[in-house]
Amino acid sequence: MRPPFQRPENVLKRTDELIKVGQSVAALDFLYDALTSKRLANAASTELVILKFVELTIEQRRGKQLKEGLTQYRNIVQHKNPESMAKVVSVMLEAITKNVVAAQQSAERATIGLIDDLEETESPEDMILSSVSGEQTQDRTDRALVTPWLKFLWEAYRSLLDILRNNVRFEGLYQKVSNQAIDFCKTYERKTEFRRLCELLRNHLQAIGKYSHQQNAINMSNADTMQLFLDTHFHQLDTATEMELWQESYRSIEDIHNLIQQSKRPVKPQAMANYFEKLTRIMYVAKNPLFLAAAWHRYYNFIFRQTKVFSEAQLQEVANNVLLSTLAVPIIKASSQILSSTGGKEKNRNQRFSNLLFLSTAPTRISLISDLVGGDILGRVDPALRPLYDLVEEQFHPLSICREISPILGAKIAGSEANGKYGQLLCNVILTRLVQQLSQVYTSVQLDFIVGLAQFPAPYTMSAAAIERFIMHGARRGEFQLRIDHQARSVEFDTDAFDGAQSGGHGAQLQASPADLMRSQLGSVAVCLANAQRVACPAFVAGAHATKAAAVAAALAAMRAEHRVAVARKVVIDRRKEVVENAVARRERTEARERAIRMQREQEAERQRLAEEQRRREVERAQRELDTVRRAEALKLAESIREKAGIVVDINDLDMLDTDKLKVLQREQLEKDKQDMQARLRLLSRRADHTERAYRRAELPLLADDYDLQKRSDREHHDAARRAVLDAAREKHTHDVALKQRLARVFGDFDAVRQRLDTGRSEALAAERRRLREQLAAAKEERVAEYRRLRAAKDEADEQERARREAEREAEELANAAKAAKAAELARLREELAVQRARDEELLRKRLEKEAEAEAAPKAPAKYVPPSRRTGAMGSPAPASASATPPPPPAAASSPKPEAPASTGKYVPPSRRQRPAQ
Repeated sequence: MRPPFQRPENVLKRTDELIKVGQSVAALDFLYDALTSKRLANAASTELVILKFVELTIEQRRGKQLKEGLTQYRNIVQHKNPESMAKVVSVMLEAITKNVVAAQQSAERATIGLIDDLEETESPEDMILSSVSGEQTQDRTDRALVTPWLKFLWEAYRSLLDILRNNVRFEGLYQKVSNQAIDFCKTYERKTEFRRLCELLRNHLQAIGKYSHQQNAINMSNADTMQLFLDTHFHQLDTATEMELWQESYRSIEDIHNLIQQSKRPVKPQAMANYFEKLTRIMYVAKNPLFLAAAWHRYYNFIFRQTKVFSEAQLQEVANNVLLSTLAVPIIKASSQILSSTGGKEKNRNQRFSNLLFLSTAPTRISLISDLVGGDILGRVDPALRPLYDLVEEQFHPLSICREISPILGAKIAGSEANGKYGQLLCNVILTRLVQQLSQVYTSVQLDFIVGLAQFPAPYTMSAAAIERFIMHGARRGEFQLRIDHQARSVEFDTDAFDGAQSGGHGAQLQASPADLMRSQLGSVAVCLANAQRVACPAFVAGAHATKAAAVAAALAAMRAEHRVAVARKVVIDRRKEVVENAVARRERTEARERAIRMQREQEAERQRLAEEQRRREVERAQRELDTVRRAEALKLAESIREKAGIVVDINDLDMLDTDKLKVLQREQLEKDKQDMQARLRLLSRRADHTERAYRRAELPLLADDYDLQKRSDREHHDAARRAVLDAAREKHTHDVALKQRLARVFGDFDAVRQRLDTGRSEALAAERRRLREQLAAAKEERVAEYRRLRAAKDEADEQERARREAEREAEELANAAKAAKAAELARLREELAVQRARDEELLRKRLEKEAEAEAAPKAPAKYVPPSRRTGAMGSPAPASASATPPPPPAAASSPKPEAPASTGKYVPPSRRQRPAQ
């Protein structure tokens, strides 16, 4: 047999023995040694060992050993039985949670037990202790009883996340433990642990790419894996928001944004709505009105496309927030010092916020108001809030704005918890615009006049000091150009005509400022000059119009050409896109097919492994049952030997004795007893022979009388039994006859009822059969019609396919015929060219022969020829033999230009050289 520690059953047995004698620490060490031993790595029942190990480590709160044991067990089961790890983790967390709850209940009972007098509020000792330590009795009790178990539970969560991270076989379990750890921090309000947990999850997410080359690495391109990570981080975001940990909320938003960028599957609408809604809360806490309004715009635009998921009431509530947040964005001029002083840090922060909102550029107040007016947002706003936009942006008048807007501020904004957070920001915007527009009209106003105009309803009332402070802050930031004369209690506006700033943003203006007039001076001069030129030079104007008309016509022609090019480019792009999509679809289908094949192989291997494991377990179980039966037989045989033969066998040594050895011992003992009995019988037989002979002689006369008595007794018993049977049969017959006569009176009614029931049921059965036959016939007809329709559709599709193939075949034949005709034409042209070339060569040969004959003939004396009678080309003298040489045939003139004759190697005078025809 194997050593005891190699079998899980023996390990558990030894552990139970140590626990019974009070050696729990030794039992835990024994289990730890067994788990870390390689001899137990392939045991089928290791799960029982790890469960016992988890129970003891939780009881003794030994987190380090628990982590090492779970790590070893993960290595054992990750390839064979990962579901077992999930079971162990569930049991462990449930046990620790029960201990935490029990510790809380114990702390509550202990706190109540410490109160001696229910009427006494607090004892002097407790008051002194609380004043020194700053803790109450409940806090001290919790720290003593509850905190150790909370700390152990937190360490268990961290250990499990470290053990299960970056392993594709435990990715579902990892996400489950992560969600439970987040719920733990939320339930017990552990903000510090929650920050550490968020950092731990973030590090694990970043380490996925680092360990992507490992065997069981997580594949982030898998849509299901990405969805698990998104769900976990959305849960983390919700918890961070509920616990008001805004820094962790922002980091969680960044993690979710990165995951969304990597995800191939679109995120659920509810999740994206939650994403934008949490962004609005984060931006509000960050006190960034610009990106708060941008976040509300993105939130509204998203849920507006999901009208089936969100109700009209929700849309109206979000539209109200969009309006109020947009109007509450501060009015900052383009040259404000607050903008010019921002460096790279502010720019990077705005870029990060824009990326979180999926915006390519940072939003502005003007762009947000344009989106507010251009979309359908104002139509969905609460009618009571709708005039707010016209009063602030379109019909703003500094003398009446506060009076007109006060009812809305008091009733709809101050009285609403959701809208009240925008009240002070709106008052600041109104006050900013009021001062800016006053600066367009006045050069100096009394400070009390501004205070009288800026009268806001409670709780947004601003005192004179607050208004003065606001104006000074605006001047320091560059929003206002003014000075305050405290002696005269007046505000003097600076009107710098050369200020490059815009005059107040997007809203209404009372009149143009000097800076605006100076900025538009060149434009005004250009307009005046154009008008004068139109009157003084009409011809120039007509020419300009004609040039403009020609430019417009050229532009229209170019536009049409560009349109055709764009359409063609769009067709090419669509075709390429279709090709790419088809390639991607084929690749995805191939990957899906390969993945299915791989999963099928893995499932088949897992099935074979489980079957082999089941067979092995069956063999082990049968062997254990056989060992148990043999031990029971041996124990029974040992008891029998001890009772019958008097041989004492040690029960603890039965494993050393099998049944054959026990039978040998029994046989030897029986043989010994038999010999003793035979010896005693021989001694007794000598003494008992005479006595037995005397007894038998005395009983011979009595045997005959006893036989006669026995015969008489048997006869009497036989007669009594026969009479009893006859009496019982006679009585039963009489009872049966009476019963038949009693039942014969109702037999007719019984037949009538049975016939009536049979008739009714036969009719119902016939009707049901008819209904089923009709239903079957209708189904057959419907099936035949469906088949005919499908057959007709198939025939039509086949006919179309056949026609298409016939058209393609005819087109291909036409193309082949055209190609053959073209080839034949080319061949004919080549033949004609070859014939013409042979003819030219023959003519060239004859000309060369004639020239050779002319050179061989004697020269005639030269004589003078007048220029008018000269026939040589280019005015040169004709050769002397020209008159004797016949002209070339006309065919040579129409033939292709011959090539130059090859050199003969002799000198030819210029007067006799043959020149080509011009």
